[in-house]
Amino acid sequence: MKVLLINPAWGGSRSGAKRYHRAWPPLDLLTAAGLLRRHGHEPHLLDLRARPVPRETVRAAASAADLVVLQSTPLDRWQCPDLDWLRLVRLAMELPREKLVLAGAHGTLHPELFLKETGARALIRGEPEVPLAELAQAGGDPRGLAGLSYLDGGRALHEPDQVPVDLDALPPPAYDLVDLSLYRYELLGDRLALLETARGCPFSCSFCLKVMYGPGRRTKNLARVLEEIEEVVGRRGARHVYFIDLEFTLNRPFVLDLCRALISMNLDFAWCCQSRADTVDPDLLALMKAAGCRLVHFGVETGSPRLLEATRKKITLDQVLTAVRWCRQLGLTTACFFLFGLPGETAADRRATVRLARRLNPTYASFHIAAPYPGTELGRPAPGPEPFPACLEDEHNLVSLAAQARRAFLSFYLRPGYVLARLHEGTLRDKLDRLRLFWEFIR
Repeated sequence: MKVLLINPAWGGSRSGAKRYHRAWPPLDLLTAAGLLRRHGHEPHLLDLRARPVPRETVRAAASAADLVVLQSTPLDRWQCPDLDWLRLVRLAMELPREKLVLAGAHGTLHPELFLKETGARALIRGEPEVPLAELAQAGGDPRGLAGLSYLDGGRALHEPDQVPVDLDALPPPAYDLVDLSLYRYELLGDRLALLETARGCPFSCSFCLKVMYGPGRRTKNLARVLEEIEEVVGRRGARHVYFIDLEFTLNRPFVLDLCRALISMNLDFAWCCQSRADTVDPDLLALMKAAGCRLVHFGVETGSPRLLEATRKKITLDQVLTAVRWCRQLGLTTACFFLFGLPGETAADRRATVRLARRLNPTYASFHIAAPYPGTELGRPAPGPEPFPACLEDEHNLVSLAAQARRAFLSFYLRPGYVLARLHEGTLRDKLDRLRLFWEFIR
């Protein structure tokens, strides 16, 4: 079968509910393409985030395909799904319903809603790769296939959930389908590839949406990870890699082995990851830097010890301060993420968060509004008729939270000492990229 894979360009965001729509490689779709090829199918990819094309071109490509897959969230591991779900519905309505397959967190959370709104032939709940390959093998008939939902006489039917896939059983992502020159991360660099060493996370933070990959954590074999690195860096010319795992350093022995292997491979690329403050130490960070790591992301969330404990993240502010200090001493760039609008949060708590950000003084700080996604503790019980609310509306005001987040960005980034330090870093392109990123969050 000819299968068209579409990574949509969402455009803007609902007022106060900003999501930065980066053009990053759609890792899920690339891995799904590899599995489709393994079964003899012909995948084609339209990444509308990286290379926008006229709607007529999209419709023509869909007309020539046997199946059309619209993936709403190709970076489900940690990047929060877009809240403006009606944009996805409008794009879906322009595609042939009899061929349309929906995938991603949005439909996984609300399968009946999205099937009825779009009239799609089928909807994949959870990981897309295996159900999509099985659907193609079945000629597009979803009946009896695990992880699939579909309409029958106007009624939504749901097959049993799929079994989490063995990551080593998946093929490498089909990076030949994309042009790496289209992908860049402002905080790291150009020719960006995304890879994963694991899926899932054993922790139960109240705000984290993990619906796509189920409970627990699955890790790839080290040899397989190294094979993928060799492919994207050695053969495809990636200069930067983001290991998109929710928690990269959780398995310390694995990371040590990976870093030693990268040092011996002597490939010319830099990489970044996301980590918890309680799973790093100076020796590990030093080896990561020697292996090419340049940037570490930390989820800090709040400057209030009371609220931090309530999130069940199971870290302390002292651990965060120590981890960021270790990175600074080693010359590693850091990015810290903070949330406004947690349950029980007060104006004093938000001020404490801004003070903590300034005290930590990471290379980059990002302030966002806590969205109560369905399927998270924060999203239970459902706050109202809106399937994807932007904040805890019974407790906080979205407009006010957005204004406070904007002030937090300004307070952190417009410090004279901070501005001077950043002016001496990177190329002119890097400075312009980061300035545009800053503007996206304050405008």
